[in-house]
Amino acid sequence: MKQIAIVIALCVGAWFFFVGGRKLDEAMVRDYYQKDAHAIYSRDADAICKKLSRKAVIESKVTAMGRTVETTQNRDEACDSVKENVELFRTVGDRMGGILTIEYDYHIDSIEVATDRKSATVTGTSVLKMGESVLQYKSNFTQRLERELGQMRLVHSSGVTVVRLGGAGAMSQSDFFRK
Repeated sequence: MKQIAIVIALCVGAWFFFVGGRKLDEAMVRDYYQKDAHAIYSRDADAICKKLSRKAVIESKVTAMGRTVETTQNRDEACDSVKENVELFRTVGDRMGGILTIEYDYHIDSIEVATDRKSATVTGTSVLKMGESVLQYKSNFTQRLERELGQMRLVHSSGVTVVRLGGAGAMSQSDFFRK
C-alpha cells in the first residue's frame, strides 16, 4: 500500500513538473504584473529578483541626463541593477527629507499566450515616479514570461526607458548630486 502511494505521488509530481507547473494563461500574467507592482511599491529588491528566470536576458536602452546607454544583462546583473535603483530611491528620499513616496503605474497593451501555453509575450508601458516629478522612469517594454516549477518568471525583456530628475519645485540635478 505504501509503495502504491509513493508511485502515485511520483506520478503527480512528474505531471506537475513536466505539464501542470508549466502552463499559463492571461490571468496568471496579469497577476505577475500585480505582484511586481507590489514589490516595487514595497521597495523589495529581493522579491523583484525572485521573479527573474535563471536564464533571464534583459536588454535595455536608458536615456538619462541627455545620455543613452544600451545594456544586456543576465539575471545576476539585473538583480544588481534593481538593488542599485532601490538604493537610489532611498537616497533621493533621504535627500528630500524622507517625505517622498513611490508612485508606480503600468499598462499592458497586449498579452499573447503561446499556443502551447508555456510562455506569453507582453507589451506595455510603465511609469515610476518618486514625488510628483523629482525622479521619473518612463518605460516601454516587451517581455516574455514562462512558468518554471509553478512560478511565473521573466525570461526576456526588451525595453526603452527615459529617466528624468528634477522638475518644478525640486532641486536641480547638479544640486542633488553635489551633496
